[in-house]
Amino acid sequence: MELEISIGLITLILFGGLILLVMLGIPVVYSLGGLTLGLTFIFGTVDDLFIVASTAVRVFTNDMMTMIPLFLLMGNLLVHSGVSDRLYTALGYWLYGIKGSLAVITIGVCVALAMTSGFGPGILTMGMVAVPSMLKQNYNKSLALGSVMAGGVLGEIIPPSIIMILFAMIGKISVGQLFIGGAVPGFVCAFLYIVYIVIRAHLQPDFAPRAERKMNLSLKLKLKSLAEVIAPSLLVILVLGTIFMGIATPSEAAALGVVGSIIICAAYGKLTFQIMKDSCFETIKITSMALWIFLPAILFGIFYTMVGVQDAILDLLGYWELNRWLVLVLMQVILFIFGMFMDDYAIVFICAPIFLPVAEALGFDKIWFSILFILNMQVAYLTPPFGWASILLKSVVPEEIKMIDIWKATPPFIIIQLLVLILAMIFPQLVMWLPSKMM
Repeated sequence: MELEISIGLITLILFGGLILLVMLGIPVVYSLGGLTLGLTFIFGTVDDLFIVASTAVRVFTNDMMTMIPLFLLMGNLLVHSGVSDRLYTALGYWLYGIKGSLAVITIGVCVALAMTSGFGPGILTMGMVAVPSMLKQNYNKSLALGSVMAGGVLGEIIPPSIIMILFAMIGKISVGQLFIGGAVPGFVCAFLYIVYIVIRAHLQPDFAPRAERKMNLSLKLKLKSLAEVIAPSLLVILVLGTIFMGIATPSEAAALGVVGSIIICAAYGKLTFQIMKDSCFETIKITSMALWIFLPAILFGIFYTMVGVQDAILDLLGYWELNRWLVLVLMQVILFIFGMFMDDYAIVFICAPIFLPVAEALGFDKIWFSILFILNMQVAYLTPPFGWASILLKSVVPEEIKMIDIWKATPPFIIIQLLVLILAMIFPQLVMWLPSKMM
């Protein structure tokens, strides 16, 4: 009984204090790190503080950490290369005349960027290119904004994904298996976005009107435009193909991706000192942020395990005799609610160390549960008021577009994301089919 009270008290102090500090505007890294260190000192011993030093060394010298800056650098170089503009133009030639074509093209370009750049570049580049283009053609504002955000967040679930790398480190899971497991759900999500756009455009012609000015697009011009697809396609094969076929480890594939991105920049005449400098600085900035959130999160997981919370949760579930699927749904609901108010990195670092052992103890596959978790984090990027996608998009769209306009654009795409999450829960092979073939 004393242990249960201690765990309950620690949980109340930790989560209550974390919520309070975050609401006061203190960054998660300091809130979580400070609370964890304080509670370790209070409920542990001075010797337990040596865990901080040893964990920091282990985290910052982990070989898997090299993937994060390498994949980020690859993505930053591609953004500066102008590949997104070229893809947008090339796909436009082929899909011109289809109702809702500009929104469909946006999703297509975002899928390509997700497979080469991860999350972020799709929203930023398409926000500057596709949104003005769609609004100029009198597309519905919500469709223009929603398609960019929904397409951009595909970088969370379509590999290579930074959040998958961090999740793999926390859960001691194969990054390659996570990459492979997320591919099918990610493509299904993109396909359903396109289906929704096309159906809505046919049912409501004013929602996504055809271009008023006719373009004379010859087959020769269309075939010539395919050249713009070759470079990013080869890069995808170079990075993801080598991982899926077991030719290279994810770290080695990331290094190959950086070399490929440099070659693309050079081929497009964009390989300048300024672009290399900007790409490296952006990479360092994001990597540093991820590492400094990662360290206190790992300490949090170690501390929470040390006080016996995982065993207490399993004992509690056994006492209540809850159906394991009910527990799974409950965890997804908790993640969804957290996603409305917290950064996805913070959610992963706080919840993954608790939820993963519980899911495994209930008999769920770790890869499958991890993909469900990440699918939920994809939803978190769109759900107001915190959704990162809306914040990123607001920074690049015309000033007349208000944040309320961006929030109004998300519901149809959130519903599609939740549908894919439910499908992945009901049909585990949607996630596990490719990993089972690659093992």
